[in-house]
Amino acid sequence: MSLINLKGIITSVFQLIRLPNILIIVLTQFLLRYSILNTFLYRSDPVAMSGIVDFSILVLVTVLIAMGGYVINDYFDIKIDSINKPDKLVVNRLISPRGAIKLHITLNVIAIILGFYLSYRIRVFSFGLIFPFLSGVLWLYSAKYKRMLLWGNLIVSLLSGFVILIVWLFEFFWLRLTPELFSSVLPEIRWVTKAFLGYGLFAFLVSFFREIIKDIEDAKGDETFGCSTLPLVVGVKNARWMTAAVIVLTILLLAYGQLIVYRLDWGMVFWYFTIAVQLPSLYLLFMLMKAKEKSDFHFLSLLCKLIMIAGILSMQLISIST
Repeated sequence: MSLINLKGIITSVFQLIRLPNILIIVLTQFLLRYSILNTFLYRSDPVAMSGIVDFSILVLVTVLIAMGGYVINDYFDIKIDSINKPDKLVVNRLISPRGAIKLHITLNVIAIILGFYLSYRIRVFSFGLIFPFLSGVLWLYSAKYKRMLLWGNLIVSLLSGFVILIVWLFEFFWLRLTPELFSSVLPEIRWVTKAFLGYGLFAFLVSFFREIIKDIEDAKGDETFGCSTLPLVVGVKNARWMTAAVIVLTILLLAYGQLIVYRLDWGMVFWYFTIAVQLPSLYLLFMLMKAKEKSDFHFLSLLCKLIMIAGILSMQLISIST
């Protein structure tokens, strides 16, 4: 096998599993552990935190579920992707449709087994049920809801927020295993819950308006195969204005969060949000009103991802400011 062919295969595999998105998931969950949980709950007793092996398994489970979702999404989107992004078509080129199904099943079976192991570790059986549920939701999303008005956008956005909340859910149940410690950090638990909800809401909103932008970008292929995405139902112009409204809402909620950190005297965090998140969000809003070509909306989709990463990286500054 030539180096050129090997490079092409590796690139295709990375496209299939959406490597940048996987890396964002890993970065997000580890930042939550070390910048939020460790800073506000375990600063005086780091050993009490959930073990790094168990936490790494949680991250792995999340990644495997996400990868499985990406694979099954490509399986159901073979025809649509042949129009919207033929250069990034992997299923049928690198892997057969049957092979994609087998890979999806393998990834999810491993994730579900590991998920029930984690539920055993925290003594909460129902925690393990989350992962087959997520796997089923991603299958239904790819097979049906992705092509329905707003349902697909909402599902992806909720799952983006859940990537954040699952970390706190696991750690919360871990804390309950030690009632004395749980009681001693109760005031901090309320604050940490608000922080996780805030970041979860941020991830939800950014994912939501990014998904609509992607629907505008992919409108041609979606229309060919009878999808009912927002731009096809209400028109690109109205979808653009609805997206702008969600972006404005996000900017306002971020401003409220900035007011809170300003009152906490976290000046570094305040200015970071202003420069790294708010200004790019305003630029996104401005460019959205000007976008016309498919390439314009593709650029906006990438900008949304950068805004998401910038928001997530703020966690490190919060841990430094406290």
